[in-house]
Amino acid sequence: MSWSLFVVPLDTLAETGMAEWIASAGFTRGVPEKAPQALPRPSAAAALAAFQAAGCHGTNWFEIVGEPVGSRLPECRNPATCASTGGLDLGEVSLYTAGATTSRLPVAADATVQTVTFRKPNTAAVLRAVCALAAQSGPQLVFDDSADAFAVWPGEPAEELGSEWPW
Repeated sequence: MSWSLFVVPLDTLAETGMAEWIASAGFTRGVPEKAPQALPRPSAAAALAAFQAAGCHGTNWFEIVGEPVGSRLPECRNPATCASTGGLDLGEVSLYTAGATTSRLPVAADATVQTVTFRKPNTAAVLRAVCALAAQSGPQLVFDDSADAFAVWPGEPAEELGSEWPW
């Protein structure tokens, strides 16, 4: 069985049904009653730069047009022992751009990212990556398929959020 964490800008709470779905979650942290103002979405290049700046790596389940795989997000060198040695493996990383229904199509580096998914990640790596993304692109909402929801706001460091992080 696979397990994933999903990341979307927090302003997606304004989309039809999203706030109601999150309100039914078993666990929430930092989720406001009203969706914040929409901010510009990050480009694929900017999102990947945030993950790399956070010291993270992962398996690229996306392709940037004209670039070799792993040029913007390094691949994990040893997934079997990565987490136990303090590595920050994001697992299988997918980038969903505006209007895309799959992450497997090549995207331009400047394509707008709507959703990021991490399949089978080191959850500490996801927290660091999302904190870096929030610092760059505004508040982010992390959730899993059971609808546990965790909002990360700009300026919140992973070290301070770790005790509340449900994953």
